Amino acid sequence: MMPTRFLPLLLLLVVFGCAKSEIKVEGVIVTDVIDIGRIRVSDSPVKTSFSIANRASVSVEIDEILSGCGCTVIDLPQKTIRPGDTMEVPVKIDLFGRKGDFNTDLLVRSTSGESWHVRVTGKIIEDIWYAGQSIRLHIDPEQETTSREFSIGTVDYPNVQFEFGANDPDIRLSEISRSTQDGETRILFRLTRNNEDLFRTSARIELRPTNVDLPVLELPVYYNFLSGGQEHRLSTSQINLGGIKPKEEITVKVYGNQAFLRNVRRIQAVSRDDVIAVVSHAVPESDSDHLEIILMVSGDELNVHELVRGSITLFSHDDNVATVQVSGIVVPE
Repeated sequence: MMPTRFLPLLLLLVVFGCAKSEIKVEGVIVTDVIDIGRIRVSDSPVKTSFSIANRASVSVEIDEILSGCGCTVIDLPQKTIRPGDTMEVPVKIDLFGRKGDFNTDLLVRSTSGESWHVRVTGKIIEDIWYAGQSIRLHIDPEQETTSREFSIGTVDYPNVQFEFGANDPDIRLSEISRSTQDGETRILFRLTRNNEDLFRTSARIELRPTNVDLPVLELPVYYNFLSGGQEHRLSTSQINLGGIKPKEEITVKVYGNQAFLRNVRRIQAVSRDDVIAVVSHAVPESDSDHLEIILMVSGDELNVHELVRGSITLFSHDDNVATVQVSGIVVPE
């Protein structure tokens, strides 16, 4: 039986072990879970950190730290960690456009080939949100105007009123309808742009609450011109898969020219050791601006925490070709 004088120490180990989980590989200890807790989007960007402790007898050289999410910025203070030293690595996370459970992965790699996986988790609470990450307008130079409908949501403020602003004078915004279900209000808007200036390729719009104290909701708008050339066939150039489980089917969306996407006859994946494979794709609906593709990552040499890079090439019936870069980090099943 364990002596009672050791029980307080044991309890302390259990309590603090729940707050921060760590892994140890050959004398290097890396925090493997960062829990940012419950965060409001208005507090974004969130600043946190994780530690790398060198308990080995030689210095450790950090080669790079990769992120599975474009929302994460990592500032590596230094690359060399001497024996006995601990380095805190600052991490900044932009939560715009996100809601609910948040998970993203970081991969720390040393020059000697070792790697450590860090998971960032949390729960994002929003007063008001836009479900997408951008609004894409596909502009045909032969048309005078183009429009796109999108919706935002709010839980606590169903009667919020907005004032609209944009850095593009040709953009117009109008509210179409509102609906409330299960305590969540959805507000549908129509965004319209006069097709006068084809040299501007992006803009930003603002929805400013006028009757409640809420932060301004800023939405990026991207224009995809539908006149010739590969750069106009797709508006998606890169897809980050985040954490990949081996042999898990992953659905990705590729945005672009509707005529090109509906005409895609074959999709080919290219990656080292052919670890990325295309399982299937479906022909987009007539009013859809994206193509859904199911991918799978597998291979005999696939290691946990490994960074996977590759591309998928889309071939159309009229011999047009477009390519999307793909990346992600392998995580345990």
